[in-house]
Amino acid sequence: MSSHTYETTLFGVMGWAKAELEHVGRIVAMKDKGLQYSYALSTVNGMAHLRDALFQMVNDPAYADRRTDLRITHDQVVRTMDHLISDFDINLNTIRTFNTPRVLGSLNYLKKGRKSRKTRKSRS
Repeated sequence: MSSHTYETTLFGVMGWAKAELEHVGRIVAMKDKGLQYSYALSTVNGMAHLRDALFQMVNDPAYADRRTDLRITHDQVVRTMDHLISDFDINLNTIRTFNTPRVLGSLNYLKKGRKSRKTRKSRS
């Protein structure tokens, strides 16, 4: 996990989760494959931060009474990320490249996080 400390409230992180999960419907509703890829990439990046924030709260004794809800939301986010990565062929190395402040935790827990594409076909 990340050593970065996310300073958010339970209400804030649950609202963040709701907003990130709503993006998926918008991505699927688009017909343009380039826009879908860009939006899915951005959403996976946001969800990676969200996943880290949720994980911190799950392990924070101050949120022990909401631990079950936080775990369920965490698991939903990870499953959604896995689907976005798979369905839109997201290259996690792009996210890793822009993680220069090293805020994000490891992405190796994701299915495609262990493999990376060698090349990407150009869209013409």
